[in-house]
Amino acid sequence: MWSVGCILGEMINGKAIFPGTSTLNQVERILALLGKPKPLDILSMDSSLAPNIISNIVIKKRKDFKTFFPRAGSDALDLVKSLL
Repeated sequence: MWSVGCILGEMINGKAIFPGTSTLNQVERILALLGKPKPLDILSMDSSLAPNIISNIVIKKRKDFKTFFPRAGSDALDLVKSLL
């Protein structure tokens, strides 16, 4: 579902939605839009690195979906939110 959400977002914006310069930068960009995952979600990742990486990322201000996808209608925004 994640991939479909990314593809749909890229179709709406006409460009990559999370074009990170590194793996960490890409995670930062994703969290800036979606917010930090809940502790239970982090545990479900089954990664010893995930809790450390995510806890060290500081999100100054979470991005708004409507601002991030300015050309999307309300139905498209709802679908992208659900898929991501």
